[in-house]
Amino acid sequence: MMLYCSLCGRPLPPGWRYCPVCTHEAEETKSICQAALCLRAGNVALTRGRSFLAAFFYRAALEINPTSWEALFNLGCLAWQQGDIGHAIALWEKSLVNNPENYLAHFNLGTFFLYNRNLNAARYHLTRVRRIKPGFLEGRVNLGTTYLLLGKLEAARREYAFVLEQDPGHKGARRGLALIARTANT
Repeated sequence: MMLYCSLCGRPLPPGWRYCPVCTHEAEETKSICQAALCLRAGNVALTRGRSFLAAFFYRAALEINPTSWEALFNLGCLAWQQGDIGHAIALWEKSLVNNPENYLAHFNLGTFFLYNRNLNAARYHLTRVRRIKPGFLEGRVNLGTTYLLLGKLEAARREYAFVLEQDPGHKGARRGLALIARTANT
């Protein structure tokens, strides 16, 4: 009598009770669920002001799933809050390796580079934010500021104008346009 796997329908080898293919896939699914549970527990701990416990759960998620870009990103944010800037930058960059579409990691890196006057790196990351999430206004304001510091006044004006179309009272965009007007008049 031939036995078949109830999930995939493959015939089971003689003496086997479980399909080796489905069992392996179930283990992978189980580990992804466990990593997601650790991420959720870390987020709950963070909302309750327990950053040490949150870091514990994020590291546990990384042990289960080493490619978890969310755990890397969250650990980077915790490192930033603790003043470990270099470690935060490294974690956000690792997060981007696993998920290049993480617009918040691009935003954090771009903003860091903007404030540290590494304008080419800031422009790189902030243009990625614009491409991934065009309606993220803070990213557009920071990109406008980057363009302003690079002397690209028209590009800066476009970024600030976009922000003001979405939010007419946005103070950062208004200040940026005032700086462009002042720069153009001098």
